[in-house]
Amino acid sequence: MYDIRIAVAADLNDTLDLLAGLPADSAHHLDLLVDPAPGWPAGSAVATDRRGRVRGLLTAAVDPVSDRVVLHGPFVDVPVNHPAGGRIWDSTADALLAAVEPLLAGVAEREVRGGPAHLRLAAFAARHGFAVGGAGEELTADAAAVRGLLLSEATCPSAEAGWGTGALPARGDDGALGVRTAVAALHERCFPEVGESGAGLVASAGTGGRAVVVARDGERVLGYAAGRAEQERYRVEHVAVEPSARGRGIGGALVAELVWKLAVEHGARPEASAATATTEGGAASERMFTRLGFRQQSPLDARRAGRAA
Repeated sequence: MYDIRIAVAADLNDTLDLLAGLPADSAHHLDLLVDPAPGWPAGSAVATDRRGRVRGLLTAAVDPVSDRVVLHGPFVDVPVNHPAGGRIWDSTADALLAAVEPLLAGVAEREVRGGPAHLRLAAFAARHGFAVGGAGEELTADAAAVRGLLLSEATCPSAEAGWGTGALPARGDDGALGVRTAVAALHERCFPEVGESGAGLVASAGTGGRAVVVARDGERVLGYAAGRAEQERYRVEHVAVEPSARGRGIGGALVAELVWKLAVEHGARPEASAATATTEGGAASERMFTRLGFRQQSPLDARRAGRAA
């Protein structure tokens, strides 16, 4: 029904329209795609209709350092009440994956994420050798909670506690190498299974709408937070605090600093989102986000193929 090809830059507006128009119920819930960064078409395949409009998308975010790829999608717009809607979704999703496969040659691990009620995604994952490798929750902060985060930046407890938050120092700044190395190492320890290495995270700061902020006590790195400004929201991707520094409000202050920085650099957004894992550490993260005004939106499963499957 749809033609499949590698994306081009001119597909951007159609792609954003596709993502905005997909059904919001849990049966269609997928890990949200961040706003495409410069160069995004090279890692994406699209499905187009007879008029050339984008009706499907799969984006492969490859981290060569960790030898992992996260697949954002497949996103497929199926005509409402179409008698063969399920078959159209399946065949389009399979064709999108086949189109990006040459880009993934030699990558040891791949991951796709979505809601457990998304039965089409579960069947897609099973067909292509993905197994459930983790679960979590997606949380959302509404406009009032976002305003609260922006206001809390001015009164965060860091000054009283003897530590402070700020942007990750740029490469070449005084002391930057030690801070960037410490942040990369903390990321590797706290998120060993995510599709991004510590080195990749640090290198991406300031690109594609992403920001990384750090909590420090003198030269010692206590924690970091990373996230992006998307078209309709701020997305908090990672928050990590050294075990010896937990329980001091550092995680909450980092989230507030991150949202403030994203707002300054990219303008206002009506909401923010974050994801947590269903682990002991994930439960603590969920409690922190709840205190900051985030509320549960939907569950997420991570399905992996390769060395972590």
